[in-house]
Amino acid sequence: MAPIIALYPGQGSQKQGMAIDLYHASAKVRELFALASDVAGKDLFNLLSEGSEQELTSSAQMAITLASCSAQIRLQEYGIQSKVHCGFSLGELSAYRAAEIFDDETLFTIVKQRTKLMDEMSQKARLSLGDLGMAAIIGLDYEAVLEVLQELGLEGLYAANDNAPNQVVLSGLSESIAKAKESFLAKGAKRFIALKVSGPFHTPFMEEASKPFRTFLDGLVMHDPSHLVLSSVDGQSITSAEDARRQLSLQLARPVRWTKLMQNIKAMADADIAEVGYGTVLSGLCKNNGIQSSCLSLGEETTIQAYAKERAV
Repeated sequence: MAPIIALYPGQGSQKQGMAIDLYHASAKVRELFALASDVAGKDLFNLLSEGSEQELTSSAQMAITLASCSAQIRLQEYGIQSKVHCGFSLGELSAYRAAEIFDDETLFTIVKQRTKLMDEMSQKARLSLGDLGMAAIIGLDYEAVLEVLQELGLEGLYAANDNAPNQVVLSGLSESIAKAKESFLAKGAKRFIALKVSGPFHTPFMEEASKPFRTFLDGLVMHDPSHLVLSSVDGQSITSAEDARRQLSLQLARPVRWTKLMQNIKAMADADIAEVGYGTVLSGLCKNNGIQSSCLSLGEETTIQAYAKERAV
């Protein structure tokens, strides 16, 4: 079978019940669940099976990573390999694991530390600055959004996610977000949507976490990638273990440049593109980035099995 281009989703794609079907379908996935649970210090099968929304949200990074890697295992068991790996924010860790930059235990150890540092910085930002929020701007590109932000000069407001040429996500002080709304609409934004989630992710608020995270990463065994991996920091390929460490530490406080990454994917889109993990967020962003071929969602046993059968014909 021809290899695919694998995209791994980031935070926010968690849902109760995800990956449970993969758990029942594969002994290797069950082993992965056990390992991840040991590292997390909690039973992730029970969490995903019957945990509350609040419990799942608090362990979202671990749960999402587990779901994505479980889907990757099932694809491999069906003989489906990936030639390129890309992850949106948190999903980049799953991409590195798939490219054999580090092993499963190291992966979940990194996720645990990343969660801890991000939670600490989020709490610190809220205590010192007040309410934080996020908003999606539809109809303006990243450069146009940066121009408006520069003109406004509002405190603590940043472009955090460059999702597509017509979609950028802001993150920062709720007060600044509210003040900015009319200016963005006046500049041509079609919609300005306040998001339910909030956190200073991928902004300078997280800068303080980057250095200790880098120190932590330096103490872990990593390898040069065995497959092509593109970073969501700048859309460029990860060439070495050192490069992986650098990008992972930078990622916390840098915006997600998914549009750049998708431009590089478009240039090599001679293979099926698949969102490997739960949800369809990245599938939708493929369309928004002008990728004409459909992006598959391969996060459930039924869809993975159907895709494998289709390719076998």
